[in-house]
Order: sequence, then C-alpha cells, then structure tokens
Amino acid sequence: MTSQQTAVGTADTVDDKPANYFDWERPELVRHVQPTAKMVLDVGCGRGALGAAVKVAVPGAKVHGLEYVQEAVDVAATRLDGAMRVDLNTLTELPFEHGTFDTMIFGDVLEHLLDPEAALTMLLPYLAPEGRVIASIPNVKHWSVVLPLLINDTWTYEDAGLLDRTHVHFFTLTEATHMFQRVGLTQIHSCETNTIRSQQEGVLEPLLAAAQAYGLDKRGTEDLLNSYQYYFVVSR
Repeated sequence: MTSQQTAVGTADTVDDKPANYFDWERPELVRHVQPTAKMVLDVGCGRGALGAAVKVAVPGAKVHGLEYVQEAVDVAATRLDGAMRVDLNTLTELPFEHGTFDTMIFGDVLEHLLDPEAALTMLLPYLAPEGRVIASIPNVKHWSVVLPLLINDTWTYEDAGLLDRTHVHFFTLTEATHMFQRVGLTQIHSCETNTIRSQQEGVLEPLLAAAQAYGLDKRGTEDLLNSYQYYFVVSR
C-alpha cells in the first residue's frame, strides 16, 4: 500500500520505497483514536507522521513506534515519545509491561508480514483488556486486481499499491475478519471502506453477471469489487 509502514525486513533504506512512503499522516486512521487514549503503539511508524498526528488530535497521548528501517526510526524518534527498530517477523517481546497500550495502530502493515497472525498474537498481550486495534488492510478483490488477472492473466507487482512488491499476504474482507477473530479480536466496532470505482462505464457488468449466475448478490459483489481498502476498529 501507499503508506509509511514497512516494519518488516523487506526494505533496508528509505530509498527502497517511493517518495513519501514513510510520511503519510493517515487522518482516516487517526480519527478513530479515542479521545481518552493515553498510550498508543504505532506498528510500522515510518518517520512518525501518523503518530505525530495522533499526538495533535489527542493531546496528552503518548505514542511509541515500531519500524524496521533505521533511517525512518531516527526521524520518528524526534517526533514520538519513543521509536524502536524491530523486525516484526522475528520480534518476540517488547520492553513494556503487558496491558500498557490502550490503542494499537497497524496502518498497512499486516500484509507485509510473513505471519500476520503470529505478529498480532505476540503484540496483543501489550494491549489493555479494553484496548482497541485500528488497522487498514488492502483488498485484493478490488477490480483493479481482479480484472487484469481474469482478462490479461497478469498479476504485476509495483513499488506501491495493492500489489506492492513487499506484500506477502493478501486479504479480502472475509479473510481479514477471520484473522482478527482467530487472534481473539472478535468485537468489530467499525469497518469502513475506501471505495475507488472504475472510470470506465459498465466495466464490471460482465463480472457482476457472472457473480449473479453463481447465486451472489449483485450489489454486494459490486461493493466488494470497488473496495480498495478496509479500515477496521476491533477489540477483544
């Protein structure tokens, strides 16, 4: 995705990603941080732009960041209350007491991990019992992925986007929901959608007709195909 997050051992320097990849403030995620938040963990904090925006939106909140790229960590450390270089694929513990954080943010991070469920399982003990997880997850069912796959037999990786070459897991709405449920995050407080429609009129009609032939709801299928990204707020 086009975000500031990697936090995994896939990009060693800022130069390995497009300009601004590590600097998105992500207001669509920040607005879900509760005004009562005191301790926030930004997983994949990049240069700390999102965390800094949280500190402005929720005065008094302390934000700590986890990030893989050292250059980004160095900048984040000047903007947040703390920033650590970690590889989420191998991380086994944090230097905090269990239950420290009332909010954890995963802004386009989980799709980069070799085992996102294992990473969540490792981090969740550090979430307070009533704490919330805010996560943005790309939708591999978006028409911009599905149509080239069906029509052109192509699945082309890019420097950023739904087929970011550093993505190693791919999610649909159902699969993302199941992942959260399996790690114990069974309460979905909200699930919003970043909708991006094709500018080509009627381009989805043949696909929607095929979905109907299989007994699927046309409107529901169209909504899923137009969903570029999901924004989850979940808790235990």
